[in-house]
Amino acid sequence: MDDRPESDAAETAPKQSDAGPSQMSTSSVAIRDSTLSVSRFNRWLLSEIKRQTGDTVRDDMEHLRSQRRAANEHHQQWGASLGAASRAQMARDKQQYELLRRSNWQKGAQVRDDVEAQKSEALRLRAEWMEHGRRLAEKNQEQRGKVREATGDGCKRLTDLVAQCKLEEAEYEAELAHRRGEILRENQEEVKKVRSETADAVIDAAKQFALEQRRNQAKATKTDLSRWGAERSANTAFHLKTARTNRADAKATREHAKRLREKLQQERLQQAQLQRLAQKERITSKKANLEQIGGGLKMNHDEMYHAKFVPATSADLWKDSK
Repeated sequence: MDDRPESDAAETAPKQSDAGPSQMSTSSVAIRDSTLSVSRFNRWLLSEIKRQTGDTVRDDMEHLRSQRRAANEHHQQWGASLGAASRAQMARDKQQYELLRRSNWQKGAQVRDDVEAQKSEALRLRAEWMEHGRRLAEKNQEQRGKVREATGDGCKRLTDLVAQCKLEEAEYEAELAHRRGEILRENQEEVKKVRSETADAVIDAAKQFALEQRRNQAKATKTDLSRWGAERSANTAFHLKTARTNRADAKATREHAKRLREKLQQERLQQAQLQRLAQKERITSKKANLEQIGGGLKMNHDEMYHAKFVPATSADLWKDSK
C-alpha cells in the first residue's frame, strides 16, 4: 500500500503516466525501505516513551499509597490497643476500690454490731440489777414485818431471828459482791476488747493501708501514662519520618520523571535538528544534481519520497510493539 501524501502522488503522476501500473508499484517499493512514515513512527516512539514514564510514575505512586495506608492502619491499631489497655486499667482500679470499700464497710458494720451488743448487754445488766434491788427491798420489808411480829415472843427468839437474818444477809452480800466482781471483770474485758478493736491505731492502720494502695495505683497509672506518652511520641516520630521519606521518594520520582521528559525533549530536539540538517543536505544535493544533470527531477523526487519513511528495522520494531 502506498502511504505517500496526495500532493506527492499528484506531482509524480504526470511523470509516471508513460509507464504501466506494474512499473509504478515497483518504483514506489524500490525507493523506500518500509511503508511506515517517519512522522507516524515518531508519534509512536513518543507515545511509547510517555507510556513507560507514566507506568513508572503510577507504580511509584501506588507504592507510596500502600505505604501510607499501612502506616495509617498501624497507627489506628496502636491507638485502639492503648485505649483498650487504658479501659482495662481503669476497670481494675475500680474493682480494687470497690473491694476496699466493701471490706471497710464490713469492718465498720462488725464494729457497730459489737457496740450495739455491748449496749444491749449493759441495758440487760442494769435491768437485772434493778430487779435485784427491788427484790431486796421487798425482802427487807418482809423481814422487818417478821421482826415486828416476833418482837413480842421473847428476846431469845428475837435474838435468834436477828442472828439468822444477819447471817443470811451476810451470805447474800458476799454472793452479791462476788457476782458484782465477776460482772465488773466481764465488762472490763469487753470494754478492753472493744477499745482494742476500735483503737485509733487500728483505724489509722486501715486508713494508711488504703492510702498506700491508692498511692501505688496512682504511681502505676502515672508510669503507664508516661510509657504510653513515650510510645506515642516514638510512633509519631516514626510516622513523621516515614511521611518525610515518602515525600522525598515522591519528589525524587517526580524529578526523575521530569528529567526523563527533558531528556526525551532533548533527544527529540536533536533528532529534529539532525533531520533538518539532513533535509538541508538533501536539498543542497538536489540543487547540485539539478545543476549537474538536467531533468533529474525523478531522482530528487525519489530521494525525498524515500526520506519520508523509516528504515525496515524501525518498521519491524513498530509492528512488534502491537
